[in-house]
Order: sequence, then C-alpha cells, then structure tokens
Amino acid sequence: MTVDTVDAAQLLVVRGEVDLATVEAMRGKLTAALEHADKVVLDLREVTFMDTQGLAVVIEAQQSAADSGTRFVIVRAPEHVHRLFEMIGLADRLTVVDDPAAA
Repeated sequence: MTVDTVDAAQLLVVRGEVDLATVEAMRGKLTAALEHADKVVLDLREVTFMDTQGLAVVIEAQQSAADSGTRFVIVRAPEHVHRLFEMIGLADRLTVVDDPAAA
C-alpha cells in the first residue's frame, strides 16, 4: 500500500491481497489519512483478493468519514472484488469512481 498527497486529498493505493495478514496495515494507513485529510481516495484497482476483514476495514473507514465529514471515495476494484461490495449492499453506500482523477 502506498500513500500520496494529491492536492488536498490523501490517495491510498492498495495492491495485491487484502486479508488477515495485511488488513491491519491498511486499517492503520486509512485511519491516519482520515484524521489528516478532507478527502481520502482508496484506490482498489490493483487488489487481487479481499476477504471479510478487508470489507470490514472499508466499512469502518466509510463510517468514520461520514462521522467526521471527510469525503471518502473508492476507485473501483476489479470486478471479482467489487462484486463483494455489491453482494453485501456496500456499493450503494460508497462513492465509487472508475478513475482516481474523477474523485
């Protein structure tokens, strides 16, 4: 996972698998970004796998952003990962874009 500042936003790019082994690193970086930015963009285009632990972190981030007034945007994950968001009804609660520039 990499974190960059683009304009006033924090851009977090996630690569590879998001599972029990990697989820705490993702949670920590998201929490820090949400505390310091007016907008956080979570780029999931290069995620190859996400389990329920990863979904839980995204839900936590979305709720934290809503509570603090921070804009939280997801860059669409590959279809097999994005389907998980749709299956649990999360896709309707998130702002999802296809390109980080649209965030």
